[in-house]
Amino acid sequence: MLQKLVRNSHSSGHHAQPAILSVISPNVRIVGDIVSRGEVHVDGEIDGNISCQVLTIGEGARISGEVTAESVKVHGELSGKINAPVVSITKTAKVVGDIIHESLEIEVGAYFEGHCMRRPGTQHPEMKRIEQALVAPAHTAHVAHPEEKESV
Repeated sequence: MLQKLVRNSHSSGHHAQPAILSVISPNVRIVGDIVSRGEVHVDGEIDGNISCQVLTIGEGARISGEVTAESVKVHGELSGKINAPVVSITKTAKVVGDIIHESLEIEVGAYFEGHCMRRPGTQHPEMKRIEQALVAPAHTAHVAHPEEKESV
């Protein structure tokens, strides 16, 4: 198992705590679910669901199952639903399944077949501003033109 250091956001930045990175290598095939509290990088084949903090699906990887994470980046093949706030599908990816997200990036050249659904209660700040402007009562003002005569 590999480890990398991540800064603890609650500290002053001087202390680092280890975050565990689990790697599924290209010659590994797993039939069953994977649950991790850390980061998972898959280069092999998985027939089952994955639940973790950060998931990276490598270019040669193939996953068949549901994925739940805080962040998912797909370079390989995924057949199943993705449920993550942040999802990135790169140009080498092939994704067949629905995506529930807050932020979604799909690169040119990526293959995607499914539905995209924004998580309930999340909305881009610009869309909120536009909706508020449409709902707010319109304020009208009369501007006098030079040709108009004022009545006193």
